[in-house]
Amino acid sequence: MCGRFTLYNKKKVADKIGFNINPSYNIAPSQSILILTPKPILFYWGLSPTWAKKPMNLINARIETLKEKPAFKKTKPCIVVSNGWYEWKKSNNSEKIPFFIHDGNKIIYFAGIYNEIGCSIITKEASPSLANIHHRQPLILGKKERLCWIREFEINHPDEQKKLQCHRVGNYVNSPKNNDPKCCLLYTSPSPRDK
Repeated sequence: MCGRFTLYNKKKVADKIGFNINPSYNIAPSQSILILTPKPILFYWGLSPTWAKKPMNLINARIETLKEKPAFKKTKPCIVVSNGWYEWKKSNNSEKIPFFIHDGNKIIYFAGIYNEIGCSIITKEASPSLANIHHRQPLILGKKERLCWIREFEINHPDEQKKLQCHRVGNYVNSPKNNDPKCCLLYTSPSPRDK
């Protein structure tokens, strides 16, 4: 699953995509996110089928069943632009511990779908290096995969070799109201004096 992500590298987005963003360290569903269709546009994160009487706000879609689900029929492929995403790992005491998964300061491209109402991020089974945090992850697209996804709405060779970095972050990120670099800072346990 991908329920929160970042897009904060303003210079790289401007250089690579030619789009001016407001840096965001805690993007949540129902906000506007940068997608490529292939042109860059800001779009509502939360997809509802055109036939739905009430908003469904589907933020993720499984690649395995994408073509089977009625809710995703008549959608088009898009690419979601990010710097990384957050996942919450369940601990033994039922606490959820947040982690930030990223590739340094590089841009990461997620497969997505959209219609006239909103968009959704495509997910896949988590890679072995991330499966201990969560069993799902966004479907990341390399350069060849991006072209294939936009042109053919297919994935022929997923970019499985991408080595991602991952570190625990503090509970500050839990609130979507918090949106600054502190969200993705490496967690440090409080010293006895701070308790």
